[in-house]
Amino acid sequence: MRAATLRLALAALALGAGGARDAPAWSAAEAAVRKPALRALAPPAPRAPDGAAPAPAARTLERACSALFGAGMVLGSLGLKLPQIALLLRSRSTAGLSLAGCYGEVPMCASFAIYHARLGYPLDTYAENVVIAAQNVAIVLIYWWLDPPPVMHMLAVATLGVSLHLGLWALPARYQPLIAHAQPLAMLWGYVPQIALNARLGCTGSLSSVTTALRFAGCSIRLLTTLLRIGQDKALLAAYGLAAGCTGAMLLQLALLPASCAPVDAGASGRL
Repeated sequence: MRAATLRLALAALALGAGGARDAPAWSAAEAAVRKPALRALAPPAPRAPDGAAPAPAARTLERACSALFGAGMVLGSLGLKLPQIALLLRSRSTAGLSLAGCYGEVPMCASFAIYHARLGYPLDTYAENVVIAAQNVAIVLIYWWLDPPPVMHMLAVATLGVSLHLGLWALPARYQPLIAHAQPLAMLWGYVPQIALNARLGCTGSLSSVTTALRFAGCSIRLLTTLLRIGQDKALLAAYGLAAGCTGAMLLQLALLPASCAPVDAGASGRL
């Protein structure tokens, strides 16, 4: 009796192993018994919450739209500062343009690019900052050409700028979030001197309305793309929100203040 029971058990094990290796060889009767049993043993597939439809397609659409916005931002950034550059070259004057603000916009944009790149964020979420930083450097050089400060001043600014950005890139990954938390300070450095200079002179001088409007639109769009492509990075959202607020204030000044400065202030400088 024991030998017969042992033979039946071994036969059952062999049948189960053989079925696992050669499932198509199951007969219709075996499949009717085995397949429901295997489905019962399999872990249940994840289900969407009650009342919520699965959203893979919607999420893919969101990411595609965000990537499209990002690509548009990069293309738009190619001409963002060109109106400001053209205005400087045409007027041959730096009146009404803050040199401190020009300095501040370089690390403001470059540090954004460094932060995103070091943390591995998608390129379309920050590429325009590289382009804008390069254009800001061009504006600083044109300012120096039109209204040159002392040579030691230019050397000190150039050395400090290069050292700052090399240091930010070399910052260990665990300290990279400090860059994002410092962004509001960079925003204030980049925008507040220009806002203050406009208020002090009572005019907007060489400040380009087209560049300011594009910058406001870009910061507003970046709030949306950051939410969709990166998520709840509060430091980045705060920085873009502050930038949108500052550029919005500059747009208001452009709408309310005259473009031409009074003759006594025509040569007013926004130097540090």
